[in-house]
Amino acid sequence: MRITQEADYALRICLALSQAEHPVGAPHLSERLCIPHSFTSKILRELMLANLVRSTRGVNGGFSLSVMADQLSLKQVIEAVDGPIAIRHCLMGDHNCSYQPDKSKCRFHRVFEELNSIITSRLELITIADMADVNVPIDELIEKLNKF
Repeated sequence: MRITQEADYALRICLALSQAEHPVGAPHLSERLCIPHSFTSKILRELMLANLVRSTRGVNGGFSLSVMADQLSLKQVIEAVDGPIAIRHCLMGDHNCSYQPDKSKCRFHRVFEELNSIITSRLELITIADMADVNVPIDELIEKLNKF
């Protein structure tokens, strides 16, 4: 599994919005985070469709989180732009297994399925608020992942 550049940008946008006191305009996010403006707009649209971000119109308008940062997991943000997390295409819906016609008999499929479950459950443990809190050492976040 590889987290796409788009998902990485979405995580950074959500982090920036969690730290903002007021709605933030897309151009400001683009400039501050060094993300091309058209890409920033696309990601914000996807985050809005997932109900993770809201838009406010007007002079003081812009974008803000519609979910509390301590309730917004890394998994939610990644899936909002990349879709369901799957380390192998055969784990996604009706894709066929390239090793065995019957997925339930494929040893690789079963192992990949378990690994996928571990990854997604770990991504649910860390929130945008966790990432925003610079007072929490990174080692504590890693420990949180290992307590599962």
